[in-house]
Amino acid sequence: MTRRRRMVVDYLSIVLGTAITATGINGFYVPNRISDGGVSGIGIILASTVHIPIWATLAVVNLPLLWLSHRLWGGRVGSRTVFGTVMLSVMVGIIRIRPMTHVILLAAVYGGILSGVGLGLVFRARGTTGGTDVIARFVGHFAPISLGQAMMVIDFFIIAAFGLVFSPTTAMYSLIALFIASRAIDLVQEGIAFARAFTIISTESEAISRRILEDIGRGVTRVGGHGQYTGEERPVLYVVVLRSEVTRVKEVIYNIDPSAFVVVANVHEVVGEGFRRPPLEE
Repeated sequence: MTRRRRMVVDYLSIVLGTAITATGINGFYVPNRISDGGVSGIGIILASTVHIPIWATLAVVNLPLLWLSHRLWGGRVGSRTVFGTVMLSVMVGIIRIRPMTHVILLAAVYGGILSGVGLGLVFRARGTTGGTDVIARFVGHFAPISLGQAMMVIDFFIIAAFGLVFSPTTAMYSLIALFIASRAIDLVQEGIAFARAFTIISTESEAISRRILEDIGRGVTRVGGHGQYTGEERPVLYVVVLRSEVTRVKEVIYNIDPSAFVVVANVHEVVGEGFRRPPLEE
């Protein structure tokens, strides 16, 4: 994929992502007065109490924050960040839909899914929508906490405000929405765990690696290892396979060495030969 085409795809992804997020906000969060935090959460509180449109809150809070970020830390604010911030305000303003449900649990679940999927698409396109990440960076500049900790604290206070303004129940459902949205973001960025990584320690490492190469067609990486208890040299094999190939790999290993030590881990994204191409080449 050429650089120009990749840029077009990224900007279209940001448009789609902000539209999905806005649907979650207007269709689920606003009617039920819940949120997964962020500046949109502040907007929902203000919209419900003093009737300020959410899109206006997003613009008034986010755009000055981007300017402040540029002034404090220098450098050019990324065009995708500015575009994503503006598009979220626009989409929240123009997407007008009827409430999808008034069951608050369903609103937390489906609103969290839509918000997370939308933001995940924006993040995959290397954009952001401003909000708490900029505020967190500002807080971290003056307080001895990490960016992730600052974001967590800010979202906590925003959701706590829901409890004070509306009800503790609202705040608790907002925490559910926050958790689901964060998991949805991870899922979109990392993908479903479609692969498995094997770490194999065996006295028959040479035979095992040869059979995996020949019978399954997967590359094997061999790393030098040293058994601390036995004091013996013990090579470590590392191989990544599809879920459908897990049983075959186990058969190969245990047919050769029934006493092999094997660790199987989930792999969310694999880029390289035999799996998917690097994103810039897609």
